[in-house]
Amino acid sequence: MKRHGKRPDGLQRYRCAQCGKTFSDRKDFGVIGHKQIDESAVLLALNLIVEGNSVRSTARITGLDKKTIMKLVVDAGERCEAMLATKVRNVPVSDVQADEVWTYVGKKESHKQHGDGPYVGDAWCFVAIERNSKLVLAFELGKRTISSATRFIEKLATATDPERRYQLTTDGLNVYPYTVGNILGDRVDYAQLVKIYQYTEPEEMRRYSPPECVETIPTPVYGDPDTNRICTSHIERQNGSLRQWCKRLTRLTYAFSKKWDNLKAALALHFAYYNFCRVHATIKATPAMAAGLAAHRWKLAELLA
Repeated sequence: MKRHGKRPDGLQRYRCAQCGKTFSDRKDFGVIGHKQIDESAVLLALNLIVEGNSVRSTARITGLDKKTIMKLVVDAGERCEAMLATKVRNVPVSDVQADEVWTYVGKKESHKQHGDGPYVGDAWCFVAIERNSKLVLAFELGKRTISSATRFIEKLATATDPERRYQLTTDGLNVYPYTVGNILGDRVDYAQLVKIYQYTEPEEMRRYSPPECVETIPTPVYGDPDTNRICTSHIERQNGSLRQWCKRLTRLTYAFSKKWDNLKAALALHFAYYNFCRVHATIKATPAMAAGLAAHRWKLAELLA
């Protein structure tokens, strides 16, 4: 090998005397192995993303290109999704709530045209949370169908301790009873909280706001659920946090996702950061600490590593 000049960033280049190929010294800066920017820039960009900034605002603050930031989010999201699948397993739980959060990719379902693929239009994020520790046990991005619900409940079954019976509460979505009974079986006492909505005035139908909830009906489905614990308030509050801290789900903005994979990666990054890095105001610790999955609050660099 012979020296063959230097790259514009100062790294030494070499040339093979036999085959003529050139290469340079490695430059593995950053906690996720990005070779062009250093670790501090990576952490700053991802910290801004998990704190509710959009990709473009993050680009303006950090000086990085928005495509670079999007690549960082995708790489970090893939790592976080794999980490959650490994760490959040066989967790002892007593009270689990599940719900779905609506968003869209590219355009809303009513604006789809002929030729748009299946990953364009409405998207639903299924989320399950443990009521006491606030730990997000599982999430699944998909349509509001039985196949998406099946994948979601399978993840929930893996995340929870199979030897410990717990209570599960969902909303009144009709795809849940079959999937819960088929996958979780006698592991849960399952109930649905069916909510009845209505518009009190015709003018309210044109406003961008949910209709008024006039009645809630606790409905036991399987097992012997405690009527006093049939509740979805905690998961709905978590949905509010998701819309606040994940810019892609903030309503009435241009920050919606343009690609399905980008949305999935951003959700995985958010939930991993929520579980292991963000201190919950109610329990004064991270959800992972409350659930016994971590001994201390993780830094973002530790999460990604």
